[in-house]
Parts: sequence; structure tokens; C-alpha cells
Amino acid sequence: MAHTVISLDVYCSTTQHGVPAYRLYVDNDLLTERSWIWPAYEVYVKENIEVDVDTGPHQVRIESCGAESNFTTKNFTINGVNQSRDDLLFTV
Repeated sequence: MAHTVISLDVYCSTTQHGVPAYRLYVDNDLLTERSWIWPAYEVYVKENIEVDVDTGPHQVRIESCGAESNFTTKNFTINGVNQSRDDLLFTV
């Protein structure tokens, strides 16, 4: 097991009324579910997650679970090292 710090900025865009929400997973493990209560055009949520994972490949996944919304990410880092991948895959 390796102690791993995952950091990413989550942005939301929606055209629907209602409260957008997302779930954040590492592999198949649900780590958090958040309702988006801020104006989508001006803010983002910085997720800072600490997990213990086995060595090998892993994936962070964001799933929309509220009003129809699109969630995107920027500034994906693993243990402080910038990851250039858009698919949120990482290896420890």
C-alpha cells in the first residue's frame, strides 16, 4: 500500500435547473458526493484526497448524479506531481 495524495480542480457547467451533484471515485471506491451550490461560472472545487492504494495503475472518476451537468477537471496532481493526462489515470 502506498499513501497517495490526489489533487484536482472540479468545474461544473449545466443548462438544467436543479442542483448539480457529483460523485468522486478512485477505482470503484466512492470517496465523496458533493452538491454544487456555487455559481458554475465563477468557481471550482479543489479536491484534495488522501488514500492508501496498492502499487499499480488506478483511475479517478467523476460521475454526475444530480441535475444534468458536465463536470471537468484541471490541475490533476499525484503526490504534488502534475499529471498531463485528461483520463485521470495514474500509477503508484
